[in-house]
Amino acid sequence: MTQCGEVVSNVDLPPWAGGNPYFLVAQLRQMLESDFVGEHIGDWIDLIFGYKQKGKEAIDNYNVYYYLTYEDYIHCLEDEKDEVYKKSCEAQIVHFGQIPPQLF
Repeated sequence: MTQCGEVVSNVDLPPWAGGNPYFLVAQLRQMLESDFVGEHIGDWIDLIFGYKQKGKEAIDNYNVYYYLTYEDYIHCLEDEKDEVYKKSCEAQIVHFGQIPPQLF
């Protein structure tokens, strides 16, 4: 269901799921619980919440996003002088999301 309450019933599953959503979920769960993921979860956390989120480390790890997705630019929503800019910032955030705050 979308945020607007619209029912979505036409999701395309990857070919390897064989059209079975239960198989898809079981496979994804098995992958997430694998030793490989367990050994590399710290790398992912560093990319999403840590020091590899911004700056040179982000560049070196191909982890750079459009500037409006960073929380540093949330002030654009408060721009009272340029309504077009404010609306475009809002649309960017609504449709593409924001990077979570850097925790460490």
